[in-house]
Amino acid sequence: MQHSASERLYLLWHHRAGKSPGAAPVPHLDGPVIWLHADNQHAVGQLDALSEALMHQQAQQGKHVSVLLSYVAGLQPPAEIPGRAALAIAADRVETITEIMSRLAPVTVLVAVQRLPVAIISIAAAAGAKILIADMDSPRFPGFWGHIPGLSANLMGRVHRVFLSTPAQRTGWAKAGVATDRMLLSGPLNDAPMALGCNEAERDALAQSFRQRTVWLAIGVPEIEEATIVAAHRAALRDSHRVALILHPLDPMRGTTLKAELTPKFNTALRSVDDQITPDTQVYIVDTEGERGLWYRLAVACYIGGSLDKTGATVTPMEAAGLGCAIVHGRETGQFGDAFQRLTSARATSRIQRAEALGQAICSALRPDQAAQMAHQGWQVVSEGAETADMIIATLLETLDSAGAA
Repeated sequence: MQHSASERLYLLWHHRAGKSPGAAPVPHLDGPVIWLHADNQHAVGQLDALSEALMHQQAQQGKHVSVLLSYVAGLQPPAEIPGRAALAIAADRVETITEIMSRLAPVTVLVAVQRLPVAIISIAAAAGAKILIADMDSPRFPGFWGHIPGLSANLMGRVHRVFLSTPAQRTGWAKAGVATDRMLLSGPLNDAPMALGCNEAERDALAQSFRQRTVWLAIGVPEIEEATIVAAHRAALRDSHRVALILHPLDPMRGTTLKAELTPKFNTALRSVDDQITPDTQVYIVDTEGERGLWYRLAVACYIGGSLDKTGATVTPMEAAGLGCAIVHGRETGQFGDAFQRLTSARATSRIQRAEALGQAICSALRPDQAAQMAHQGWQVVSEGAETADMIIATLLETLDSAGAA
């Protein structure tokens, strides 16, 4: 597929000799490869969650797919997971895009962007990749390029599918040159991650150890917030002496020190040394990694660590919302601002302004009626994007099948 005159002009304008200083090399991935690209932090979260679900689904069917998740330099990268590589790029750097297509030969390119990455779409489509666009309410071009005659029509003619959040978005895409049969009404895509798993036998055993007591969780707590958590737990114990705290420090190496500091104040158990939970245990310090799914399932309410300090929230609140926890948090939402905003708007969280208010907020969130209401609202937010993700994943897999790559 040849480039049009307007595309050649764009690519020539953005041509660079060699790579930008410090540019990361294109990683090696075993095929087939799907390329996802984001130009904003919210979209990075969306594509992070989407790719994880896609790879998990394929693995369950005994199939393999690799993912390149590229993002504009300066954004917070997603976590590394097997089979997926993250790469910071300049979306208009012709040499990098050409190298990606040459080395990885992605079957499909899905972009979730605020400005159309003209070079990515043009070069990838010319190489035979299917182009998908999601989470963009209308086509917007960088700079003045949307006014170049023919560029919009030529570029939109290369697009395989556009996923629309609302029917009203059809008009803008149609004017830009996207055929009606290439637009799919999918609803909004969110950044809710897959529900974290856990060892069910372990969960049952721990639930039995807690003897049906009310449990709250402080997840990803930085050292600077530990005193705040202790004060909040004292308030919770005054409200109900049977309340237990699961304390998950951001730094697992803090476990032993925390136990030494808290033992004179509370009946304390430490996960890493297999301390037994008894009916008298008041604080369970979980200084291990990879078990957050277990802690959310045991807790009625959860405080998101870092959100009362400039550290910023250390985990996305969508993890807790997806597993039925009522959420309490501060103002410092960090890189998860969009997720907190959606949950707060749905009244699925309790936001506090100062550390001294945490104890009362936890007490309120632990009350059965409020906990149930917040958990329900949180689940609604998490699940609203599930159908969208399923539709996009199905389309991605169709492109693999049509290319004979699956």
